[in-house]
Amino acid sequence: MTSRSPAAVPSPGRLALAIALIYAALATGWIIHSDRLLAVWARDAAMLTELQTWKGLFFVLSTAILLWLMIRFGFSSMLGLQGRLADREAVLQVALRATRVGLWDYRVGRAEIGTDETVARMLGHEPETFRETIAAWLDRVHPDDLAEVRLRFRNYLEGLAPDYVCEYRMRLAGGGYRWFRASGEIVEHDGDGRPTRVIGTYLDIHEQVEAYRRLAEGEARARLYLERIPIGCMVTDTDWRILECNPAFERMFGFPAEELAGRSAFDTIIPASARAQTEIILARLRQGVFDGHDVNENLTRDGRRILCEWFTTPIRDGDGRVVKFLAMAIDISAREAADRALADSHRQLAELSARLLQIQEEERGRLARELHDEIGQELTAVGFDLRAIGQEALGDAARARLEDCERIVDRSITRIRNRALALRPTMLDDLGLGPALAWYCRGQAERSGVPVALGGAEGLPRLAEAAETAAFRIVQESVDNALRHGAPSRVEVALALDDGVLELRVDDDGCGFAPGEAEGGRTSLGLAGMRERAELAGGHFELQSAPGAGTHVLARLPAAARAAT
Repeated sequence: MTSRSPAAVPSPGRLALAIALIYAALATGWIIHSDRLLAVWARDAAMLTELQTWKGLFFVLSTAILLWLMIRFGFSSMLGLQGRLADREAVLQVALRATRVGLWDYRVGRAEIGTDETVARMLGHEPETFRETIAAWLDRVHPDDLAEVRLRFRNYLEGLAPDYVCEYRMRLAGGGYRWFRASGEIVEHDGDGRPTRVIGTYLDIHEQVEAYRRLAEGEARARLYLERIPIGCMVTDTDWRILECNPAFERMFGFPAEELAGRSAFDTIIPASARAQTEIILARLRQGVFDGHDVNENLTRDGRRILCEWFTTPIRDGDGRVVKFLAMAIDISAREAADRALADSHRQLAELSARLLQIQEEERGRLARELHDEIGQELTAVGFDLRAIGQEALGDAARARLEDCERIVDRSITRIRNRALALRPTMLDDLGLGPALAWYCRGQAERSGVPVALGGAEGLPRLAEAAETAAFRIVQESVDNALRHGAPSRVEVALALDDGVLELRVDDDGCGFAPGEAEGGRTSLGLAGMRERAELAGGHFELQSAPGAGTHVLARLPAAARAAT
């Protein structure tokens, strides 16, 4: 919308005076000169009288026409000015409504305050019934703001303040208060220069004030957190100059905040050995596309070196540009020492476990040899002696008892041999993993009546002793658990050697179990033993099972070929 500037119009007094003078001059000139001309033209008194009559009529008619023209011009100018004023008023009202600004008009000394309909709606009133007064306004202003508002307005009227701008709360018609910004300007004075009229505006700023309040509260909370958090925090500019730091940072590095302010972190806490790495992280942070995470050594004020874990985040301004960094440091020196101690402990425990398993296997081998070579041979000799005695002439009763002794000795020899093989199958040492597992699976199937299928064992080369022992024990424990606890109809064992890694699987279709519920029982000890054997051998162990879904064991072991002896 475009607006035209109003044409320059003289003041009404000057315009009226000019018209009156022009009319007087014309009228005087007409009267004087018209009578002289008529006296010349008229031949007698009667003709002169008639001409004067026509002169009077002409004068009245010309005067009427002149008055009509002046009145028409005056009304046209007034209507044009009123139209332009109405246009400007409409534009002003649209602007006020768009900006949610209300107008007020106060004449000093009067009880009423003029307001537009926007003010009424701002305060929750109907414009048709709202009338503002000094008393109502004083009652509407929040009690905590009233003294300040009155002081500022009085100072402005008395010339003690260059302008009147004040932010305060006013009560709404429905209850509750909202924040408004009031501003005004003196537009009229009396003859002594005292202000007599002030026109101003109300602007509803409640949302802005509440937003500022929440922002201030958030900043206060953030500062409180920053001061109380046990993590060292510092704020720097983009060149790594320290702007501020929290108490935890002061305690961590031994520098007071005043001493660090304005100094570069490279000159205080970052050693030369860590500068290059830190510069790389800072370059990424300046681009605003990277949250820095780093672990490096840092210097304290007394020269100590501490290991810190750093988390750095860019801070942006309103235009999205990176202007600062927030860096948080955690002293992990003690944690690092504890981690090293824990790692050493785990390493020592693993070495101890491996040694215990080795001793266990050695002891099993020794016991197996003793049972087979010593006790087994002695029982065999006893059997030979019993058979030799049986060939002598004996009574029927003595012969029956002797035969019973022979059967007991034979059963004992069989059990001892089986126990010896279970402790340490000699074929595992003599023939290797494939034949040992074939013998074991065949024996378990015969004893339990459950098929135990073995695949991938044929043609398996000799492997390192530790790998063969671990693989045999894992299969042995898995099959024993399946037959003892799972009630399967079939058990499958599969071996595969690929690129120096031996993969073995043991699957059954038994009742299965919930692995978490097995903890604390004999089953969990067996599972822990299998996992430990696999991990000590440098491998991986997995177990999957669920009630009614069987059990599936998977182990992968590094298996180098056995060196020739």
